[in-house]
Amino acid sequence: MRRYLISLILAAGAACINDPSESSIPGVYQQEFLLLWNLFDESYVGFQEKEVDWELCYSMYIEDAGSIASREEMTALELQLLSHLEDRSVRLISPGGGSYYPYEPDHFVNCDSAVLMEYLEPSGFQWTQEGLWGFCLAGPDSIPYFVIRAWDSSFNMSLFDNILHPLAQEPAVIIDIRLASGSHDGTAANCARRFVDAQVIGHYTQERLGTENYDLAPPVPVTLIPRGWHFEGEVLLLTGEGDSGTSEMFACDMSQLPSVTIMGDTTQGKGNWISEYRELPDGWYVTCPGTTLLTADSLYIEGAGLSPDILVISSSEDFQNGVDPVLEAAFACLGAEVP
Repeated sequence: MRRYLISLILAAGAACINDPSESSIPGVYQQEFLLLWNLFDESYVGFQEKEVDWELCYSMYIEDAGSIASREEMTALELQLLSHLEDRSVRLISPGGGSYYPYEPDHFVNCDSAVLMEYLEPSGFQWTQEGLWGFCLAGPDSIPYFVIRAWDSSFNMSLFDNILHPLAQEPAVIIDIRLASGSHDGTAANCARRFVDAQVIGHYTQERLGTENYDLAPPVPVTLIPRGWHFEGEVLLLTGEGDSGTSEMFACDMSQLPSVTIMGDTTQGKGNWISEYRELPDGWYVTCPGTTLLTADSLYIEGAGLSPDILVISSSEDFQNGVDPVLEAAFACLGAEVP
């Protein structure tokens, strides 16, 4: 339930204070704490999945907020409060643009760019769009191999089609998204459609609905619609803990296609999506996720990730030794010689 202050006092505290540490207005940091706590109380999508008692969090920190005397102390307290959500999509943003994450667990990226290129460059790998995606016919068996580095609005789908369409009758293709970043969902959805032969639900999204913490709208299906042509052969999709957000959406969509096998490791589990950047006093901002991602089987991605069909164990020592176990397992799965 929302904790209220007199709105005029709160508005004055948020809008008129340049340096709260020197302000004569009492309780300004406590007002900011209430502003932040109320924002998540009303808008955050993940309370049900996280099983966080937000009222208890209020009780834990409200008195401390009243005794804070500096911006540094306030930032530390806000990070403590938000850390209870264990949400990778939540962060504080400073006036200078710096990001402060209350929850940033370690994760192992099961791919090394330099090692990957050692395998692919002898086969003529080139970045079709530098930093976004590239392609080659890899190894003695000329396996079509796509590397996607970023889901970006400048991703040229026409160029992608120019390469993929002539390969439409090939028996198999490998798509490697282990290093993919970016958050342009439309690009990922358009890419997935190149492999769809019949209309299918790729994933669901769910939003915060009401004022109660656990009020969520019914999940909304997101459907993949076939195009005029599609790649007809087998698809191996390589994933890992480096994949989050849009990459996880793409993996969810691809997992629903009968021709697709996902190999590698479980994705990161960053399934809550940033809906808004909310302003705090002194030019600070906070991200508050209001939408969450579910698989077509209605399983939450947040905190769990998407498991591969074929788990491939790899370690930092493998890559230090110039070995990519995931790539090699993909070629072995296809009965092809490793490049």
